[in-house]
Amino acid sequence: MAGSKHANGASFQKGKSGNPGGRSPRIGPNGETAAQLARVHTADAIKTLADGLKAPEWQVRVACSQALLDRGWGKPTEHVAANVTGLPVIQIVRASEAPAREE
Repeated sequence: MAGSKHANGASFQKGKSGNPGGRSPRIGPNGETAAQLARVHTADAIKTLADGLKAPEWQVRVACSQALLDRGWGKPTEHVAANVTGLPVIQIVRASEAPAREE
């Protein structure tokens, strides 16, 4: 199996991307993005979620309520409280700056 990596004899150049432009975000037939395609169905999706509020299963009602609130008011912010006073201190010293060892 010696020889080039690819059938056409070409190989990627070191340090250069094989796809410099990246994948196109356009996926629709007229060049729309996935978000643009999804937004077309917003009214129907909201109506479906609202109908789900009347579902007999409480799990469905909770999921629909959560989804509607997140879309209408945004997701709640998360707060993190951390106590960092008891953590050990790590000091990084270059070998050239380290004190000489006594043997």
